[in-house]
Amino acid sequence: MPRKRRIGWIGLGSIGTQMVKRLIAAGEEVMVYPRGVGLTDVRTAGAGQCPDYPALASQSDILGLCVYDDEQVCDILLRQGALAALAPGSTLIIHTTGSPDVMRNIAQRAPAGVDVLDACFSGGPADVAAATLTLMVGGEEAALDRVRVLLGHYAGRIVRVGPTGDGQKLKLINNLLFATNLMNAAQAVALAERQGFTPHLIAELMETCSGASYALKLLAHPAPSAIVMQAIRPYLEKDVALAMSNADRAGLDVAPFAATAAYFARPEVAE
Repeated sequence: MPRKRRIGWIGLGSIGTQMVKRLIAAGEEVMVYPRGVGLTDVRTAGAGQCPDYPALASQSDILGLCVYDDEQVCDILLRQGALAALAPGSTLIIHTTGSPDVMRNIAQRAPAGVDVLDACFSGGPADVAAATLTLMVGGEEAALDRVRVLLGHYAGRIVRVGPTGDGQKLKLINNLLFATNLMNAAQAVALAERQGFTPHLIAELMETCSGASYALKLLAHPAPSAIVMQAIRPYLEKDVALAMSNADRAGLDVAPFAATAAYFARPEVAE
């Protein structure tokens, strides 16, 4: 009987924790780097732990990375040595949203025989728990096919969009559009509030109207829209900046998104 695939995991935030729990529930063997808000949850679910990045990588047939940004990705994989420790035949799956250039650099520096996939996701913890997450994957088709069943433990739609780095490109475009929608939705709700309406009730009402959007749905909540925006802002600040920079380098006209870039470049915006 062939042995189970050994899955290593780095990144136990709200998304990464749910991903690991789904993998374990599906019968996969998962070893995690013991850091993150979800450590207790995944240990309770049955995950092992290894407190050393290169050691974890060297023991993994598949290494999943779900951390915050490029800086953390580069620190773990390059400066801490996890990338160099991966064995031929293993696969590195990067779920972090970041720079396409960084992803391509990592793929180029990976040891011979190691596949690198940038598997950007769209959705939240509830989507992971329901296995309905969307993945935009950059990398070789054959490499994706080898891990497609594994990714299907937490994703419902898995689409290869091009070579390594293209998953990042498409996710950044998606997040730029989402940021624009969210900016407009927050300003519309604020406009309604200033005219005497209860913000979240108006957002709920408009969710059944022609102005509906996923962004507006997030604001249809009793919590003030400013609280919702504060929770989302750190992620969109970096993604909007990356999307604008990437488009500008490609020689594209970014003027239609100038207001979005300015809005998310400010540290605080009164919604």
